[in-house]
Amino acid sequence: MAARFESLFFISRFQAELDRLLQEALQLGEGDLPLGEWQPSIDVVETPAAVLILAEVPGFQAADLRVEVRATRILIAGTKSTSLPEARRLKFHCLERGHGRFSREIHLFSPVNTHQGKARLADGLLTLEFPKIEDKRQEARVLHIEEGEGSSQPQ
Repeated sequence: MAARFESLFFISRFQAELDRLLQEALQLGEGDLPLGEWQPSIDVVETPAAVLILAEVPGFQAADLRVEVRATRILIAGTKSTSLPEARRLKFHCLERGHGRFSREIHLFSPVNTHQGKARLADGLLTLEFPKIEDKRQEARVLHIEEGEGSSQPQ
């Protein structure tokens, strides 16, 4: 079962990287400093008590980031401007540090309590922590069958 989720994770990461590369390719002719989307590195870690999402966002302040929770999806977004003055007038020979907008959507495969989630930003690392909850949907149970007259349709 874990291998299935691991495969889904790698497919999701591959798709995100392809999207990023396509965005960069489309912006090559738009100027010397593409301000498109980039993707911070993200780890999703499951502990016995919680699910952690770790995102590398060096140079960001908490006000530059937004974290949104939608059911089993976590959206992390932000914008980072270049630290160089007059960057539009410079000709870059190598540009590897992320800048511009980013948006990442992470799907949670373990049941967690999103209402008790916490977010911390320290030393360029955004840490989201969601406590795990017991998932009783997969447990088998036997329903008692009542006998008698009348319909069992809701009223």
